[in-house]
Amino acid sequence: MSQDDERDRIYDPMIYDIMREIANQVIGRYLVWQRAATGREAQHWQDERIRTRLAVEAVNADSRRAVEAKTAELRETLRHMPEHAPAFA
Repeated sequence: MSQDDERDRIYDPMIYDIMREIANQVIGRYLVWQRAATGREAQHWQDERIRTRLAVEAVNADSRRAVEAKTAELRETLRHMPEHAPAFA
């Protein structure tokens, strides 16, 4: 195993918890939007919740790089999410 591989594998596990917490915030926002919607719109937000959850579960917990990349992605998603659901097209 190379040094880069070793450094990627050994990291503070708290960053994984941070990734999961940010994911919970994103998923929670989708849930609020889903509950405020009906029909196709509600289904769309449910699908987004499930997609996000599955994407987070697919992250290799042993890879610092993978965890950091998903955390950055989730932070950007959360940062751009308005309080109320955007208009549904």
